[in-house]
Amino acid sequence: MTLHKSKSTLFENRIVLLDTLCYIGYTVFNPSGNSHQETTMNPRYEALKEPLPLYTPKGLYYAAVRAFLRGPGRYSDGIRLGEKHGYDSGVMLDYVYKNRPSGRGLFGKWIDRIYLHSVGWRGIRNRKALSREILDEELAELMKKREKIDYLDIACGGAQYDLEAIRAAGSERVRAELRDYRSENLETARKNAKSLGGEGIVFYRADAFDSANYIPESRDLIVSSGFWEIIADDGLVRGCLRDCARALRPGGRLIFTLQPRHPQLELIARTLRSHTGKPWVMRLRSLDLFREWMEPLGLRYLRHRMEPCDIFGVAVAEKL
Repeated sequence: MTLHKSKSTLFENRIVLLDTLCYIGYTVFNPSGNSHQETTMNPRYEALKEPLPLYTPKGLYYAAVRAFLRGPGRYSDGIRLGEKHGYDSGVMLDYVYKNRPSGRGLFGKWIDRIYLHSVGWRGIRNRKALSREILDEELAELMKKREKIDYLDIACGGAQYDLEAIRAAGSERVRAELRDYRSENLETARKNAKSLGGEGIVFYRADAFDSANYIPESRDLIVSSGFWEIIADDGLVRGCLRDCARALRPGGRLIFTLQPRHPQLELIARTLRSHTGKPWVMRLRSLDLFREWMEPLGLRYLRHRMEPCDIFGVAVAEKL
């Protein structure tokens, strides 16, 4: 027992040291930056798209991080998945949700534990738990008014939160269609359905940005979790929001996640690849912006909650 505690304490001390070094590096290379004040109108997004000169302290710092990720970092199963599929991919998020460090040898597993412990991934896991909590509440509320619930997730990834919420609500009363445009994400979702239980659920490959994939007034609950945050184009997000509003029946609910801030914004943009193979440059969007977009679409904001890391939120809107 003492040995176990000693190992656990040693790991926690290393985490604290790593977090401290990362914080010092972030502070040095971002002396005037405050991620908690980021908005979609901040020109910083455009600046993050531009490559840094290599022979500067900041350029060398991020080049070293990239070299580590594409070299020794690949001993970590999580980093290897991110490099293969993109760090914002559904496959990557499913791995983060499970939070079981693994890798090649003790070194790989140790790196993976540190990787999964980063504040961004902790926030992602919190977001999943919060999404599930709000899904449970909204399904229960809708079931008081409707015998059957037509449920749609427009970009389900591994679909863990969907499957858990549908099972808890009673799958016999939920007609669920879980969509994604990447086949590897749907394959992961189907595997999760086998282990979590997902009888009668339809898995469908579809582009969430194609308006032809939305039938007017056909859904009681639509979910967009962890999706719009990874889309930089405001026009695409607004168009998708419009299609979701069109597909909801009056009184139906839209549950979506948002990311108004992120303390690792530049680190991610300078070192990680997205599912497109390009740098993962995120555009932050506030709740106020979404409310501005929703009002003309007949979507009434109901409520939202932020997860404990204060990076991600989950919001609920109702179709009027």
